[in-house]
Amino acid sequence: MLSRLCILMLLALSACATHPGGVDQVRFARDRTFVTAVTDAGVLRGVEGAGVRAFLGVPYAAPPTGDLRWRSPRPVETWSGVRNATRIGSDCTQALGREAILGGGGGLVVGSEDCLFVNVYGPAGAAARPKPVMVYLHGGAFTIGAGANYDPGRLAVEQDRVVVTVNFRLGALGWLALPAFAAEGEGVGGNWGLMDQQAALRWVQANVAAFGGDPADVTLFAESAGAWSACYLMTSPGSAGLYSRVILQSGPCLEPSSLNAAADQAEPGLRFAASLGCEGADVAACLRRTPAWRIARGASTRSGINGPGSWGPVYGDALVPLSPPQAFAKGAFTRVPVIVGSNTDEGRLFAVEVRDRDRYEKETHWLYGDAGRRVLERYPVGAEGPAAAIARSFTDSRFSCPADALRRLLARHVPVYGYEFADREVPFLLPDWVTGLDMGAYHASELAYVFGTSWIFTDTKRWTAGQRALSGRMMALWAGFGHDADFDARWPRVSEGGGPVVVFDPAGDRVDTTFHDRHQCDFWGGTALGPVEPGG
Repeated sequence: MLSRLCILMLLALSACATHPGGVDQVRFARDRTFVTAVTDAGVLRGVEGAGVRAFLGVPYAAPPTGDLRWRSPRPVETWSGVRNATRIGSDCTQALGREAILGGGGGLVVGSEDCLFVNVYGPAGAAARPKPVMVYLHGGAFTIGAGANYDPGRLAVEQDRVVVTVNFRLGALGWLALPAFAAEGEGVGGNWGLMDQQAALRWVQANVAAFGGDPADVTLFAESAGAWSACYLMTSPGSAGLYSRVILQSGPCLEPSSLNAAADQAEPGLRFAASLGCEGADVAACLRRTPAWRIARGASTRSGINGPGSWGPVYGDALVPLSPPQAFAKGAFTRVPVIVGSNTDEGRLFAVEVRDRDRYEKETHWLYGDAGRRVLERYPVGAEGPAAAIARSFTDSRFSCPADALRRLLARHVPVYGYEFADREVPFLLPDWVTGLDMGAYHASELAYVFGTSWIFTDTKRWTAGQRALSGRMMALWAGFGHDADFDARWPRVSEGGGPVVVFDPAGDRVDTTFHDRHQCDFWGGTALGPVEPGG
């Protein structure tokens, strides 16, 4: 179902063509002034205006080009003079197209390999004392997206935070595993993008004080593929000390089809290399000589976030020794407080092409194999039609129940808080007559509320008063996590039994104890028709 969504292509094209994180309203403000910050690589010139201070396109690692392609990120070379940081840097190389977005190959290639940048936002003016820091990892199925797809200016100013958004390598350039890589001393690969994210967090530790931030007070928050990444980072020994708490939005990394061992994904890398004409003893060197655009257009031959033919992180290497289920069950992870949440209608974003019962049945059998008949019986077509039916099963199996299972595992070891974003009237980019169904609280619909600003899916000018108020509450809670003395009174902790969760709704937030049953998690066993096995 996912790889056939033309609507997703349109959204991705738009998301990568627009960069609200470029904060034109700051760069061209009437009161614009320039400001400087001294990092360990040199002096930066940023911009301040309209109440926001921004440093854009700041390199956190050397460009992973030439011989550095498919190697762990290297330190930034120092520069002399003052480096301009008033414009965003390039997106990482990515292919945009109906099949390409989820690993199927082809597409229009945009971006550059010279892309390992962060953007840093904060309130205008000098800080009286160091501010808490929030670092955001973007979504995009590990193939598309950029930190600048989001504008954190309002979040930074209203919540008095320094907010950092991050670029990381995508597609094959970020997630290829290959036996030949092992001879180079960094394992078979498969986690280059994850290494980038960890390098960005180390950069924050070393440099955020120059931007008014407190390196000892970092919240890592992330959505979709970014949250899958953050979930994996929690299991990495190298993440110790890089953040104080984690917020996972619609990225429960226990979902079985997304769990892949590095050793299993290396051999498929040979097929990927062969598809680009690279075989034999110099396969790695051949791949490094291949133009980035050709690599980005190559179809995935390994298994990733969406199963076969996609991309994503792996486990069983030095960076992520254990599978996430095993690590969380054993308590072998960075033990910090965690928020784990999902949206009521995640699957509706991915169901818009299911327009008739025949398509519904075929897609269900494709998604769930031998269990398809049982799923069809459990999720019959109702008044809203077949798209809504398959969206319900997809929401429950891929997001809601894995989130429920993750909360239960984590609650054995650390404070955990759960949420469900349930605004069923979120303004969507396209009208219902195009999508074929009411989108409800679709996948990624909470992002505009967390940042408080428009992005490709949502125009905040169309919000009701209740939606604006909900955004204010969510921003305050995201920023207040780990800081507000009465946080536990407003947001009860999850027990090892899985509940409760806070349901976010413009009509009024509420504490809910029915999440597990509403999403039929006994049927799903936590994930795709089976329990989470600690061995992964």
